[in-house]
Amino acid sequence: MEPFPKFEDEYVDRLEISVTSRRFKVYGSDGGQQELNCETTDEFMRVLEVAKMASNIDKEIEVVYV
Repeated sequence: MEPFPKFEDEYVDRLEISVTSRRFKVYGSDGGQQELNCETTDEFMRVLEVAKMASNIDKEIEVVYV
C-alpha cells in the first residue's frame, strides 16, 4: 500500500472514493491533490473505515463516491 497522502498547512476539502478501482482521491483546501490506490480489498476496507470516521468528525469534508 502507498503511504497515506500528507498535506502541509491545508486541510482535506473533498474525498472521492472509487469502490470499483479501490482508489481514494484527496483534495486539499489549497488545491493540492493526492491519490491513494489500494492493492487489496482488505487495504481498501481499512482506509474506507478511516475515511468514514474522518467525515463523521469533520462534517465539512465532502465525500463523493465515483
